[in-house]
Amino acid sequence: MYHSKLMISIAVALGFLSTSFVQATEANPTDTQAVETTQEKKHKQHCDNKSCDDYLVVTGELMRDPAKVVTDPKKPRLPLPAYDGAGYLKTIPGFSIARKGGAGGDPSLRGMGGSRISIVDDGQHVYGTCGGRMDPPTAYIYPEAYDAITVIKGPQTVKYGPVGSAGTVLFEKDRHSFSEKSLEGRASVTGGSFGREDYLVEIKAGTETHYIDFDANKSKSDHYQDGDGTTIQSLYDRNNYNFALGWTPDESTVVELAYGSSSGEAEYADRTNKARVIDNENVTFLLQKDVDFYWLNNIDFQLYSNENDHVMDQFDRGVNAGTNVRRKTAGGHLSFDISANVKWETIVGLDYMDSKHKGRSINQAEDNGLDDLLAKPFMQDMAYINTGLFVESSYQLNQGKILTGLRMDQWQTSLYVAHQGSRDDDLFSGFVRYEFETDKSQYYIGGGHAQRIPDYWEFMKADNNDLSLKAFDLDAEKTTQLDVGWIYQDDIEISTAFYYGKVADYILIDANTAKTAAYNIDATIWGGELGLLYPFTDQWSAQTTVSYSHGENDTDNTPLGQISPLEGRISVNYEAENWTAGLFWRMVAAQDRVAIGQGNISGQDLAESSGFGTLAINGSWKHDDILVSFGIENLFDITYAEHVSRSGAGNDIPGSSPLFQVNEPGRTAWVKLDYNF
Repeated sequence: MYHSKLMISIAVALGFLSTSFVQATEANPTDTQAVETTQEKKHKQHCDNKSCDDYLVVTGELMRDPAKVVTDPKKPRLPLPAYDGAGYLKTIPGFSIARKGGAGGDPSLRGMGGSRISIVDDGQHVYGTCGGRMDPPTAYIYPEAYDAITVIKGPQTVKYGPVGSAGTVLFEKDRHSFSEKSLEGRASVTGGSFGREDYLVEIKAGTETHYIDFDANKSKSDHYQDGDGTTIQSLYDRNNYNFALGWTPDESTVVELAYGSSSGEAEYADRTNKARVIDNENVTFLLQKDVDFYWLNNIDFQLYSNENDHVMDQFDRGVNAGTNVRRKTAGGHLSFDISANVKWETIVGLDYMDSKHKGRSINQAEDNGLDDLLAKPFMQDMAYINTGLFVESSYQLNQGKILTGLRMDQWQTSLYVAHQGSRDDDLFSGFVRYEFETDKSQYYIGGGHAQRIPDYWEFMKADNNDLSLKAFDLDAEKTTQLDVGWIYQDDIEISTAFYYGKVADYILIDANTAKTAAYNIDATIWGGELGLLYPFTDQWSAQTTVSYSHGENDTDNTPLGQISPLEGRISVNYEAENWTAGLFWRMVAAQDRVAIGQGNISGQDLAESSGFGTLAINGSWKHDDILVSFGIENLFDITYAEHVSRSGAGNDIPGSSPLFQVNEPGRTAWVKLDYNF
């Protein structure tokens, strides 16, 4: 049965591919220069003449390509991120982070949290282990060691594994090619309030045929204080190491074997458990080959395996409670770039993923302490197998292009606890987008559909119809969304993005029952982002971004939980010779559209929230290969919490009291030194 389904999916994709091929071959071929988009050239020229995003402290990112935001994680930014990926995403309009403590925040995009965001770690899918989301996928990512972060908003791509209905986030590394023997690197040190320390070393070396890429980083912080001086349980300490060995036998081939390892510990203000261990190991093999064989241009092949190990306990508090969970995910992808002529390009591929979750816990009647926990056998509780087949095409027009994609995912899911069971799901996702380009503007309109299997955390909630059972009969979530936007690039830059979506079988998490339950509803989501960059002079410029999300529970005619309120950001920047300086003002409106006790796997609404505004200052000095940047955040030391936040009931610092919500840090100063060699 499984193989017959796979053959059907292959037939569907090949039929789609042949249709695209016929359309492409009917078109009149033209010179490559004539059909290439000019937007990249215009943007590069514009940024050569203007300040653009050359400011060394990043306070927000504009969208410069349809449905896509790209940011450089190596640049200093406000607010100063935690070591993990969620902290960096917070600087991109549309994202919110549910704070638990100093790190490990759970990102949501346009009010859609949890697995509705597909996180791809340089081609790998890495999933969290903790049933309470101590370690979302971004907790294992140190973004500054990557070369780019790309956010594709909405279901507007199908080629990076199971589709993220809210969006796809790519943490990407460059592959290297040296024309001669060479050595280069980078070192970075950051120090800040509340004992914040970050260290990073990157080294890249190679010859014409080989290269090595190594980075090591460490990040730690003590508990921080909010604006009232209340200490918030939030310390963390984390180390990451990555090593890659590459072989480049010719200019068109890259073969790379890479190994990564990370280890850490953390405490959180939203729970009594502390993370004694948050470890990860991963291995990847990559082959990229440019070819010139009929219509075949490129082959991309990757295999990966990663395992997360997480120990959480209350032993230090004198409570005999602890759990050790692990998740191993192995997979890979094979894709081919095909072009019948200069106007038409297609990527067709296959990907596979096998993810298993297991755990062990203290039996309080028989076991005592960490040693007994670590001596217990692991018991597997859930496993996923996913096979995906996709095709994604673009067809160049005179002043724009059409992009389209189709994907089929076959899922086999097994539950080994409670009532146990297995299920098979065939899910389809796809999109079509039209982009129109003029001399200074880009316009786009796209329709996307994403079908999402319930994730581990949703399946493990209680069944709303029988709280003694797991929610293993949840229907797959189906999002159909329209995305439209306008991008203008000249002396002034403007970016706009608007979306409207209907979500059938939205998976709602409800904590109002005796056990937190998961069940399906229908929902409507809409909103958008607006960005403006305005240079007053060669030295002065201003940037503004506004984002808004709206969610409606159509089944119950109530607001959808965990939707961030209206947010605006204004920065004023000054640049002269080697110096920059800036002011950054963030304003967040009150949120009175709430669904108390309801939300997603990241958290549920606690109450209506008040609006707030914070002011930050920043500056930098650059000389040759040295960059010094600095900032002071929450300058007026106000006390506030984000609407998308966790309950602060776990704050057990001596002398402190539990908080209703996890408050954000008070006044925070930092300085960062970067050296390139």
